[in-house]
Amino acid sequence: MNSDTDNAFRLEDLPQSGLPLYRQSIDWEWYERQYSPPDVFAKTVYNWPAERIREMQNERFLSVVAQGWQNQFYSARWREAGLAPDDIRSLDDITRLPLFDSDDIKKSLERDPPYGDFHGVNSPHMQATPFKLQTSGGTTGLPRGTLSEPIAWETQALAGARAMYVQGARPGDVMQIPMTCSLANAPWLAYKACHDYLGVLPLTTGTGVVTATRQQLEFAFRYGTNLWTSFPEYLLRLASACETELDRDVRELNTKFIRSFLGPDLDGALRVELQERWGCPIYDTYGTHEVGTAGFECTHQTGMHLMEDCVYIEVVDVETGEPLPPGQQGNLVATVFFRSMPPVIRYNLRDLARIQPATACDCGSHFRRMSHMLGRSDAMVKLRGVNVYPMACLRAIKSDPRTTGEWICVVSRDRVDNVPRDVMEVRVEVRRTADSQDGLTELLTQRLREDLGVAVEVTLHDEGSLAELANTAGGEGKARRLLDQRKAGEGIL
Repeated sequence: MNSDTDNAFRLEDLPQSGLPLYRQSIDWEWYERQYSPPDVFAKTVYNWPAERIREMQNERFLSVVAQGWQNQFYSARWREAGLAPDDIRSLDDITRLPLFDSDDIKKSLERDPPYGDFHGVNSPHMQATPFKLQTSGGTTGLPRGTLSEPIAWETQALAGARAMYVQGARPGDVMQIPMTCSLANAPWLAYKACHDYLGVLPLTTGTGVVTATRQQLEFAFRYGTNLWTSFPEYLLRLASACETELDRDVRELNTKFIRSFLGPDLDGALRVELQERWGCPIYDTYGTHEVGTAGFECTHQTGMHLMEDCVYIEVVDVETGEPLPPGQQGNLVATVFFRSMPPVIRYNLRDLARIQPATACDCGSHFRRMSHMLGRSDAMVKLRGVNVYPMACLRAIKSDPRTTGEWICVVSRDRVDNVPRDVMEVRVEVRRTADSQDGLTELLTQRLREDLGVAVEVTLHDEGSLAELANTAGGEGKARRLLDQRKAGEGIL
């Protein structure tokens, strides 16, 4: 009567869970056929001819447009533009759909808080589906939130894993992630890419504020970190701290590669400096929290391959929104194939870049390639009729070894002859070890005038003094290069 058999339960007798379990939210066999894992991807989709890629994109585009017609945010905008469902017959018709941007999302959130009609999500959805809320990780104001349902969350991570596999990540490697899994999407996705899709050990140390830089390095040496993902500013800080605090060379780690976000490194100086300090390749990455990894470098480092089976990228004129041909600089526009709540269809990211003419890479892939991200069009400042992008200061400031390479542009409004005029001060850090600052202000002023096309004021500051203002103190998020102190509501002259 008291035997083990009598006390044992049968699996079929257990009640079914009524909770929205994540593992049951995806048909995993279907999903893997749609979005192949890294090693399969590298042997198949990544090497498809351009014609086959286009066929796949066309099919997925029509599917996401059909979802858009079921979404109040899109259907209203599209009907207002005079469109009907039958008007969009292929990817060739994509330019007929109106663009939208982050301002439109903010208006949607205001109309219908907290998620807006943009997301197309209601209470039953939230109760039945395991969503993740992710924000933009913005440096000012309240960041906008974007929901990710399971397929979107998985695919964002998978895209990053594919990129790292192409770059050389393999099972048994150790990737250190000195970023905090909080507002920013990057550390979450790096962790998930390593853990779920690569067999790479993710070492999530958090930023330098969470785990001191010295300890970051001690962890790296102890656990054999051979891959990193972080921002350039913190990578340089790690290399310097390894020498000054541990009396070691960071190259002793024998790092295979580093996945970073170089931004507008126009002359390659930042990449060269990082590669020399670390003794390994630095691969540039482009992504957003709505898309995940949209572009990544292969080992040939000849531009970032677009993740063509996940997202379709266009380049449009900053002012008119009209499509631009390959090679011309404009705003990046994204249409995401794997998102349904919310769909993302012709989203003007307002990031400036160029798409290269379509040619096969030496790695064998026909995935299109884009340039470095050249800055943000909404960070542009007009000074005396000249469009100035703060990131265009990079080359001039990095050109003199007396600077730390850190800077921030401060824009304010002055009055000249009782006429308001916008002025820019470029604050530049100088190394403690600099023998002299003689002539540095004048030199940087001249070089910035040549690069920007307009005169700006240069002021010199002690090493480390701009860290908090420029958001470079702890390695969390992108550096801030523009501080706008102009009064709200005044026009730009």
